[in-house]
Amino acid sequence: MSHNHQGQPPADIHHNESDGESGSTTQRARDKQAKLTQIGQILKSTNTQNGFAQAQQDADRALKANKIILNQRFVLDSSIGAGGMGSVYKAQDLRRVEASDNNPYVAIKVLSGDFKNHPDAFVALQREASRSAKLSHPNIVTVYDFDRDGDTVFMTMELLQGEDLDSLIKRHEGKGLPKNKALPIIADFCRALSFAHKKGVIHCDLKPANIFLDKEGAKVLDFGIARLAIKTKDHFDAGRIGAFTPGYASLEMFHKETPQPSDDVFAAAIIAYELLTGRHPYDGQSAPVALGLNRQPEPVKGLSSRQWRALSNALQLEAANRTPSIDLFLKGLIGPSKFAGLVPIVASAAVIAAVAVGYVIYSGDYQLKKKVSETLNAAQTCFQKNDFNCTIDNANVILKIESNHAQAKELLAKARDAKARFELEQQIDELQSVAKLCLSNNDFSCASKALDEALVLTPENQELLALQQKVNDRAREHSENISSLLIGAKECFEKKYFNCTIEKAKQALGVEADNTEAQSLLQSANYEIKQKDNALAKAKSILTDGQDCFKKYDYSCAIAKAESALAFVENYAPAIKLKKDAERAIANAKKAITIE
Repeated sequence: MSHNHQGQPPADIHHNESDGESGSTTQRARDKQAKLTQIGQILKSTNTQNGFAQAQQDADRALKANKIILNQRFVLDSSIGAGGMGSVYKAQDLRRVEASDNNPYVAIKVLSGDFKNHPDAFVALQREASRSAKLSHPNIVTVYDFDRDGDTVFMTMELLQGEDLDSLIKRHEGKGLPKNKALPIIADFCRALSFAHKKGVIHCDLKPANIFLDKEGAKVLDFGIARLAIKTKDHFDAGRIGAFTPGYASLEMFHKETPQPSDDVFAAAIIAYELLTGRHPYDGQSAPVALGLNRQPEPVKGLSSRQWRALSNALQLEAANRTPSIDLFLKGLIGPSKFAGLVPIVASAAVIAAVAVGYVIYSGDYQLKKKVSETLNAAQTCFQKNDFNCTIDNANVILKIESNHAQAKELLAKARDAKARFELEQQIDELQSVAKLCLSNNDFSCASKALDEALVLTPENQELLALQQKVNDRAREHSENISSLLIGAKECFEKKYFNCTIEKAKQALGVEADNTEAQSLLQSANYEIKQKDNALAKAKSILTDGQDCFKKYDYSCAIAKAESALAFVENYAPAIKLKKDAERAIANAKKAITIE
């Protein structure tokens, strides 16, 4: 919609809620909703020279002209942004002001009119609030509450200071961020997704505008259309309101398949690619369009082969070829050893024990021994559950209290050794998965490279050795098949059997699509056929003229035309016949003259 660009808000939203206007409470609530709807439409408008910046200024002027208070508690102060489900505002919480809180501001998302009228919209926002509240994680925005004021439905959440990834990527368009700056951001939002997936929540609308950077790192926002991967009692699916973003949605989401973690993996990989390069891997095209056009992302400069392989696998358009989990994607991109260090710290017995150290020092020998015993039990329990990080944390707490504690030392050594073996096995499994994926795509070089890396880690692994032999056998068969087809195509070409050449070249390209020799033979054969068709057309045209000469008893002309046609098409039967007929006619004419 168009809106005032001269610094004045639209005339029909100048009324102030505190002006003492007449009417019922219901009418005032409707007026408030109408004002918010119009301000939201202003905020969404980009029909200005400066786009969103101008729209935001106009929306803020409208807010100042209309003191809007939700539930007599939240005073809308300024606009922050507009998304698929509504508009977001900075608001002052009067209850916090009353409590003399140093930070009385919150962010409020107000449901837009379009979604409010949808029968599932209220449920969607309620689910966002409840799910986000359950997703308590340093890299997920904190949601406080969900409420309504008359027809105005809204949600309160923490107010962030910084910028979203959309703005950051646009500032680095065409070049991207340095790898050392991009990877920590990617790690942050991937940790958030990993945590959510373990809780059974798929985001389903991950995009740069839904990831915010503040002083603490990256935080994921807007689980508004997130869908539970586990079954809920009401089977509510907010995807029914159709609010995903095409440029980041997986192919399966377009097909309305059941949400899977790999849907978020696809979106996360696109955002990672944009951060590293400053451009969309599929030039902004949606997954169905990219698949139809057979688009392939260009490799990212500066990434190691392992990192590019991890990113490339996560960017696969079809789920069958795509990395299935966010943890595998992040581990491949960051590396197993660094990945272990990126796992968020969750309060555990070890942390509690560490906090308690200051207390036990002053609580006497009995309390000290009790705390050591409890922490040792916790460490042993963690080890039995294969939670090696927890075991190491607890053992280290004990050793800070009692540096020569024999059981803690032994347990620490076992946990470190087991953790190293576990990480090694994971790395080997990942490389084996990569090799199998490459083999299925007939990328033998990629498969061999992955297996070589794996066999360095475990040289005697029989399963890997068998897979390596399979790769070698398939590569040899592939090469022999290609060679046989290319030899046959070249023989056909030499004999000028061009249709035969085309058939065999196409068969070779079916086995190896980028084989340059097969492509060259196919092009040459097509060219020769075209030339042959052109020559035949010219020969036919000349022969028609020759036949006209013959009908006029101009036999010399007929012979000349026949010979011209034969110059274009060797052994052209109609031309040979015309020439013979003309020569015979001349001979008969000469005999007649001699007799006279």
